Amino acid sequence: MSIRILLADDHQMLRQGLRTLLEREPDLEIAAEAGNCQAAVRLTKQLAPAVVIIDMAMADSNGLEVIREITTASPGVKIIVLSNHSDRRLVVNVLKAGAAGFLLKDCAFEELARAIREVAARKAYISQGLSDLVVQDYLEALRESEARFRTIFEDAPLGMALVDLDGLVVESNPALQKMLGYTREELRHKPFYNFTGEEDAQRCLDYFQEMLRGQRASFRMEKPFIRPDGSRAWGLLSVSPFRDDAEQLRYAIGMVEDITEQKKNEEDIRSYQEQLRSLASDLSLTEENERRRLATELHDQVGQILALAQIKLGALRESVSTTHLAAPLEEIRRLLEQSIRFTRSLTFELSPPILYDLGFEAAVEWLADMMEEQQGLHIQINRNGYPPQPLNEEIRVLLFQAVRELLVNVVKHAQASQVQIAIAKEGKYLKVTVSDDGVGLSPDVSHGFGLFSIRERLKYLGGQLEVLSAPGQGAQVALMVPLKY
Repeated sequence: MSIRILLADDHQMLRQGLRTLLEREPDLEIAAEAGNCQAAVRLTKQLAPAVVIIDMAMADSNGLEVIREITTASPGVKIIVLSNHSDRRLVVNVLKAGAAGFLLKDCAFEELARAIREVAARKAYISQGLSDLVVQDYLEALRESEARFRTIFEDAPLGMALVDLDGLVVESNPALQKMLGYTREELRHKPFYNFTGEEDAQRCLDYFQEMLRGQRASFRMEKPFIRPDGSRAWGLLSVSPFRDDAEQLRYAIGMVEDITEQKKNEEDIRSYQEQLRSLASDLSLTEENERRRLATELHDQVGQILALAQIKLGALRESVSTTHLAAPLEEIRRLLEQSIRFTRSLTFELSPPILYDLGFEAAVEWLADMMEEQQGLHIQINRNGYPPQPLNEEIRVLLFQAVRELLVNVVKHAQASQVQIAIAKEGKYLKVTVSDDGVGLSPDVSHGFGLFSIRERLKYLGGQLEVLSAPGQGAQVALMVPLKY
């Protein structure tokens, strides 16, 4: 396949001479000629030649700007610059602008043909006699670049390592050495995925090999690093490939952010959350015990006194013969009956004895009957063939309180007419689902303290809370708790 060439020079005789010489080569083909810079740019975009040979001194534009414009618009096109000047700075600036080759106009034709073939093969070519000047400039620039890189590498607050394709550390910076507790020499030639647990090391190695195969552009992972003294440092590891100018993978660069303090803070927060959940559970049980104590006092003291007063009032009515006392005594009797009913109702609302005597399922049935009677809310209970199970006091109390709070929310916010309570066993868990046909949960309810409190107390017991709700389509709240007999 021939190499297509665009000749760009404002001297027609030079273009024709070059064309005549180049067309003698069987693998070279002249695609077009341009007599000025603008035509060169336009024809390059239209024809996409492999190589553009351009005179640096064409009068209608700045040569460096034309090179940049061509390389930006047509990055696959290679440019060879012809010039009468051999100044080192000119050569370097031409190459920096994007040219792949630089030739003096008085070079031999054979050198031009060789340069065309070299740049077409994605290599650079500089006219003989200029190479030493450019190499010297390149070495100086390289030394400056290396010094800047070394400064950045050494002073970086992040741990950094240069890793070869075998995964061995070639170089490390002081931040990484301090974090891991190893010296520069101890880290060198060691696999970068070491210094951690076996599982994390294998996962890191797998990611690294996938990156080498091109299956990953890079990878990040959190992992603990084990220091020589056995202590652990947590790091966020980021590994990226480093390629040369020919896009060949040469090294990998690993950066490690020390997140040990962050992990410690997260662990402290988790510990505080667990303590708060424990405290919430203890407070809930304390609250229930106090409710139960008050209910017992109401039943044993106030309830008994009212019952005794009712008995004595009945005896008094039978012994009184005068009729003018009958009406007042009847009114007192009615007041006593109302007080007894109110006391009994308050006793059940504070802490229903059924919850302790007959269990959670029976208490939920009593609660449903009471809510239906008081609020006119139709509540259906479905056990799905699930027989009553003995639950420990903590779970029994929490579930009953949660169901009661959910039903109160339905009455206050849902505008529902029907509620279903499903009680079922799922593996080692008891699942209680409360569903309604109302307007759905509003944000202030779904993110309110009530559901948050239930969720946190369930987490402490190893359970969870799930909420499904959509505007106008009702709400469903599922409570999951482990069965503990």
